[in-house]
Amino acid sequence: MKIISAINNKTIKIKTQVKRRISIILLSVIMIFMLTGAFFQRHSLACELLPFMGYEELNRNVFLASDVSSDRIDELTEMIDLAVKRLTETYGVPIATPRIVITSDVAVAAKWGSNETGAMHRMPWCSCIVLGPEGQNVDVIAHEMLHAELQRRVGLLKILNEVPVWFDEGAALTLDNREPFLPENIELSDEKILNVMTFDTHKAFFSGKIRENYQSARMAVIPLIRKESFYEDLDRIKSGKSFHAVFYKNK
Repeated sequence: MKIISAINNKTIKIKTQVKRRISIILLSVIMIFMLTGAFFQRHSLACELLPFMGYEELNRNVFLASDVSSDRIDELTEMIDLAVKRLTETYGVPIATPRIVITSDVAVAAKWGSNETGAMHRMPWCSCIVLGPEGQNVDVIAHEMLHAELQRRVGLLKILNEVPVWFDEGAALTLDNREPFLPENIELSDEKILNVMTFDTHKAFFSGKIRENYQSARMAVIPLIRKESFYEDLDRIKSGKSFHAVFYKNK
């Protein structure tokens, strides 16, 4: 009996040790995922802390880095207002309220995960737009605001898993009047336009001939987007319809 009891006790001890090790492994994996997620979303997380970071607050959602002269406040305010006006006149009143960080220093823009022009970072509850020295104009601001509006309309999971990158970029370019992206200035074969429609990931889109990818995306959305029903179409995706079912019916 003592032998059997000893064996049982040893078995219980081994099972307890195994469970403890499994728990430690699971906790380690969870921590790794959390830390990885925090690393990749660090710019968006920092955006949430803007009111406490010493940036000059232009209004509740717009913040200026110290390298931006206060003499430019009226100019920047007008640019943002004009970008909102362009979005409103094209598709309707926006509901997204992204935070905007403005810097005239390329190095500061890089710290915020942007290039010299601009970028937008995503969080489940908001978007964060970073405007570099080359992005302080109505075209870039309206472009980034359309990204934010699209996410607000369909939700973060749908924008990541349902809406292809080429469409997100092509739609943003419909508010971007920079000369290289105006349809009348784009000469691309149907093959190249169709090819960009296979670029469903950021890695695929933002590699190779990036400007050509943007131009192709701009042309690709022309038969898909109807201005009068754009918001309604996005709402349908949020409600569970697939991107293909909603937008390819417009083609």
